[in-house]
Amino acid sequence: MLSNLRVAIITHEIDEFQDSTYLLRHLSKRWEQSGVKVFIVKGVNQQLPAADLAILHTDITAVSEDYIRIINQYPLVINGAVLDISKSAFSDLIVKKDDAYNGKVIVKTNANFGGMRERTKKFHDGDWQSTIEIQRPWRRVEWMEEYLVFDSPADVPGGVWRNDKLVVEKFLPEQNSQGEYLLKMWVFLGDQGIYYQGVSSEPVIKSHNLIRRELLDVNDVPESIRGIRAKLGFDYGKFDFVIHQGEPVLYDVNRTPGGPKSSFKRKSTERHYRILCEGLKTFINQL
Repeated sequence: MLSNLRVAIITHEIDEFQDSTYLLRHLSKRWEQSGVKVFIVKGVNQQLPAADLAILHTDITAVSEDYIRIINQYPLVINGAVLDISKSAFSDLIVKKDDAYNGKVIVKTNANFGGMRERTKKFHDGDWQSTIEIQRPWRRVEWMEEYLVFDSPADVPGGVWRNDKLVVEKFLPEQNSQGEYLLKMWVFLGDQGIYYQGVSSEPVIKSHNLIRRELLDVNDVPESIRGIRAKLGFDYGKFDFVIHQGEPVLYDVNRTPGGPKSSFKRKSTERHYRILCEGLKTFINQL
């Protein structure tokens, strides 16, 4: 069914897709082995290849008009509706300074991935100071390597509230009976998906502080999370969420997820690749 299919992957000018560890890079290699012709379009100044469908895979928070113009030239675009993944575009956790909320909060960038991709783009565009590590007042912070948790909104520095590049969110963690922190992750393409949770001793869970990963039944992804996916128009990506006091709480959305770390067991990794690769067939039926 996949043989002779032509797929154009639209990447950002700052992306190095071919040499990357993006999950889609792993999947595309396996599609090619099945007879799919894969084209990589890097930036907006390339000659566009003829293709049956395109995949929007720009690793930047908001898609510019130039990239929208490109994807509009293809008959079917995976993630064509996912143009802005900033926190303010999807988060129900954002707290304003005058809100009557007194619980723990976390300070994040409004941009995805701590604003680091926007930082890279500024350097690419000639802003050399974007790579200089200097201490900035909170009102001027544009990127963060680590998100910070505060006991209440009253403890948040005043400059954070005056900075439109930052957001303050309710911090609603999930813990197991051993007191370990949990973060659930749903990776999906079309009607296929993988569901697992990361376990950490740290409240803000990142790949570098994981103790272990636990595979979960994809059928158990909460309906409310599936509903948010449909509302946001995600065909492919990864959602991070928790179950806090019995209710699913969405933390993050990502249209360009990375592949598994080298510490993953090879057999399980290959099985997950096979599952997700099958998701491409969902879109073939729409052609």
